[in-house]
Amino acid sequence: MAEHSRWGKRLRFGCLGVIALILVLSQMVSSCISFSKSDREVAKYFEGLPEKPLSQTYEVDGYKMHYKVLDKGHEATLVFVHGTPGSWDAFISYFKDSTYYDQAVIVSPDRPGFGKSSYGKPVASLEEQCRLLAPILQKYPAPRILIGHSLGGPVVARMAMDYPDLVEGIVMLAPALAPELEPEEDWFRVPMRWPIIEGLVPKVVRISNEEVIYLKEELELMLPLWADITVPSIVIQGEADDLVHPGNGPFADSMLVNAPKEIIMLEGQNHFLPWNEYPLVKKTVLKLLSELKAQPDSGRQEE
Repeated sequence: MAEHSRWGKRLRFGCLGVIALILVLSQMVSSCISFSKSDREVAKYFEGLPEKPLSQTYEVDGYKMHYKVLDKGHEATLVFVHGTPGSWDAFISYFKDSTYYDQAVIVSPDRPGFGKSSYGKPVASLEEQCRLLAPILQKYPAPRILIGHSLGGPVVARMAMDYPDLVEGIVMLAPALAPELEPEEDWFRVPMRWPIIEGLVPKVVRISNEEVIYLKEELELMLPLWADITVPSIVIQGEADDLVHPGNGPFADSMLVNAPKEIIMLEGQNHFLPWNEYPLVKKTVLKLLSELKAQPDSGRQEE
């Protein structure tokens, strides 16, 4: 009985330790990081500027989607897809750059479950996420380049797999692509779903957890589809990335067997490439855009 009592105490203390650590981590995340700007913050950010993005919404089978767009009527489209957690404004500074919006329609969606896209209702299936995002590509002109950061990387890759007629190029920034490089299961993800815990964790973190917990499985489903990507594909990966394994760069190189590709490995760089490597991202995207626009069949496609 004494032995059982000791083990019971250890189990209780262990559970309390898990709970305490999750609470500390969640509060640190909640207080230190903002994953979505308020409408007032967005308005202030663009105050006095000649061009401002507009909000657009649509529904797919009752699921409400939201995105920001800056459309000056150019015959090309750049779609920026955020990671997890996140929202469209992960790329807000890109809307401020006239060298982008003077050459293409600029779009940044809230991925399903984030921002104003049915907030709190995440979609674990990458195939389903792409189905929900596809109407954006159907609405805006070719050539269309999709730029995805982190979990946005496999989303844009899956878009190129599933909708080859709507995607002319992809750029993946620190993407999570290789299922074998995903952790088997981070120790805190299952406890975060416990009723006693989930109410104490910031909602946006819980939303993120609900898609990340299935990511390895989703990436495995993509394995036989990589040969279907035939559009120009670029991967930029930091070799010091401690959130997404740097081996995802070589993985993409090995899987993009039918696509013109470029793998850029950055020594000493971390996960936050859209901001830390803004000039390189800009140069890469605009170079690809120029090449695609020079092709004779790159204009607006008939729907």
